Amino acid sequence: MIKNLFKQIWIERRHNGWLILELIVVFLFLLLMSDFLYVRAKNYLEPKGFDIDNTYVLKLKALSPIAPNYVAPEQITQTPTESLLSLLDRIKLYPDVEAVAISFHSAPYSMGGVWASLKVDSVITKAIRNRYVTPSYFDVFRIRTADGKPIRVQESGQNQIILTQDIAEQLYGSADAAIGRDVFFPEEGGRGTNPNRVIAVSSIMKRQEFFPYEGAFFEIITNSRLEDWSKDNDVTRVDISIRVKSGSAQHFQDNFQNEMGDRLRENNLYVASVTPSSKFREDVVGKEIRESILPMVYVVVFVLITVFLGVFGTFWLRTYQRRSEIGIRMVVGADKGKVRLHMILEGLCLMSLSIVPAFIVYINMLIGDVLDVWRVPVSIERILIALVVALMVMILIIVAGILWPANRAASIQPVEALRAD
Repeated sequence: MIKNLFKQIWIERRHNGWLILELIVVFLFLLLMSDFLYVRAKNYLEPKGFDIDNTYVLKLKALSPIAPNYVAPEQITQTPTESLLSLLDRIKLYPDVEAVAISFHSAPYSMGGVWASLKVDSVITKAIRNRYVTPSYFDVFRIRTADGKPIRVQESGQNQIILTQDIAEQLYGSADAAIGRDVFFPEEGGRGTNPNRVIAVSSIMKRQEFFPYEGAFFEIITNSRLEDWSKDNDVTRVDISIRVKSGSAQHFQDNFQNEMGDRLRENNLYVASVTPSSKFREDVVGKEIRESILPMVYVVVFVLITVFLGVFGTFWLRTYQRRSEIGIRMVVGADKGKVRLHMILEGLCLMSLSIVPAFIVYINMLIGDVLDVWRVPVSIERILIALVVALMVMILIIVAGILWPANRAASIQPVEALRAD
């Protein structure tokens, strides 16, 4: 039966040519949309490398000289760093606080940052994310080693660095080989030539759900390094990140600032805002969904409806034009089920002729980097999932678009069909 259907399609090739071309374009579109949604879904479902549940970010500001509680500079006996650390110590004493950390452009979902290259012998990385953090940062965001263990930092007189797993493998071949080794900044970067000891290797990390994993390293900030840093930088630029105890998050934000009161101010430095990390996530991820994913979903839905109506109209017209053929089939013994099956199989045979050309174009677009290979590299899994999803949707459209015209055709009385011809 299938062989006869292909013969019939060949005989009617002048009429079927435009329909096959339309199906090629539709199937290519379905491949591209399936690929797009697969990439976004895979990114979203991958582990991020950190945990923001029950965490908050505190933003700092300095009092204006006209503020009532402003302290004149000559009356301040502490350095900016000492004021910051005093503030930190008070926050640690709040009953609901589990861990507190200082960081600079390093909080999760912070899209800004600092980038630098690392060097080992002749191997130099590209510019990667440079995160400045205190040792407790890994407790606040529950960042683990490459093998899933908690990261513990023992302060020493050395410059200490923690690499993400991908960077450790690039520089040393494996995560285990990196620990205890020294890494340097390239001389042209102006960061000095002092060695930085690798004390741990963290799991791979993302900036946000819809981004790929990105290489990074953590520079551990000690009090002395923070003091040196504050000589050239404003301490209000740092973030204070805190993790609260489980079960405290519901009332923490409302109570913390009220209960702490003036204890959230040291000299002219004060806590200006307390924001859940989830709010930063909503801003970043929500923007990606609103500006990238939802518009594409709307396009997909619109095109699917248009394609369905096009297939429905095409086969309605074909059924009307072939009434005599259907009547003859029924006269010679074909029942309604066979007529219906014949039309559906004919549509699927036409669809099968569109698969290979569309698939070839799709593969070439992947190889030529026309599609998004930054978020997810080309793989057999990616290609197969896009192909299977596109095929399932295409079959559904073809069958749904043909089913009603096929039922109408099967209900035609043979005598009426022959008389109409």
